[in-house]
Amino acid sequence: MASKRQRLENTMTTHELQARRTRLLQRSVVLRQQAACEFQKMEPVFVVGDRLLQGWIWLRRNPVYLAGALAVVVVLKPRAVLRTTVRAWTLWQSLKNWQRARGWSAQTR
Repeated sequence: MASKRQRLENTMTTHELQARRTRLLQRSVVLRQQAACEFQKMEPVFVVGDRLLQGWIWLRRNPVYLAGALAVVVVLKPRAVLRTTVRAWTLWQSLKNWQRARGWSAQTR
């Protein structure tokens, strides 16, 4: 049978644990409130991201509109399209050469 002193020590430990639990719960409330304030500040960024994602999903479901817009640009500005295509190709080749020089390749990923 546990002595009176051991029971008293266990009771004190229980009280200490309860006090610690209370402090931790209070701290959790404060941290949740701080996190909510921080997330509210970032809400516009999330809204823009959501709109971009919705636009991307719509575009993937309706690729005809993208093809039509691209066709209009090619008809109206063929030189600009050709110039942009050449620049993009040159950039792509430069990137591939740079990766090869560094020893990186698609197979190593």
